[in-house]
Amino acid sequence: MRTSLGCLLAVVLVGGCASRNYTHYLIEPAPETSPLFEEEEGTQLRPLGFGSTTAMKVRWNDGNVITEVQIPMLASGQRIVIEHTESATDIPVIPASRLVPPPPTLADTTLDEAYRERGLRVNPEAPEVSISRARGLMQDALTAGNHQLALEWCELVLARYPSHPETLRAKGSILLLLGERDKAIEVYEEVEEIESDPTVRAKLEELQRQER
Repeated sequence: MRTSLGCLLAVVLVGGCASRNYTHYLIEPAPETSPLFEEEEGTQLRPLGFGSTTAMKVRWNDGNVITEVQIPMLASGQRIVIEHTESATDIPVIPASRLVPPPPTLADTTLDEAYRERGLRVNPEAPEVSISRARGLMQDALTAGNHQLALEWCELVLARYPSHPETLRAKGSILLLLGERDKAIEVYEEVEEIESDPTVRAKLEELQRQER
């Protein structure tokens, strides 16, 4: 009789274990699963179809390194790795440019708005640049006698603001210092059409007389 009672008790215990999961014995009462973690039946909706050409532009500028990439939005998922310096991996590294456009500050917001209010064109594909900071760096290069470097700072601003009068005038003057007289005349003529300046107009007339 004791043997039969022991077997019956074992069967009850085994049946109880089968009806309760492991979590049940750790937490009383057993936690409920959030609906957010429950998988829905059927095919999941995809925000983008396969073969989509939608891309997300990502820019990073810390004042030392500028990175700009267009990442295709693939429905199948992806992983993008961007390395600014060479490493032991086999990932190819794009050589860094000589100059990095200084990132704009709060002071540049007013300069940008003033430029746009004049109806002048902005190139959205070019990286953002601090006009005030680039102007200071250009002046430092001129003071050091490095005219080529000063011209490069001008080009960084003009890439974003191609009709910026002050920068165009500076570019014309730097080209004269580099001996590029014909190119300087072209730049002076271009900026005079945008915004006339007495000093530039007088210099342009002087250069044009020298051509005759």
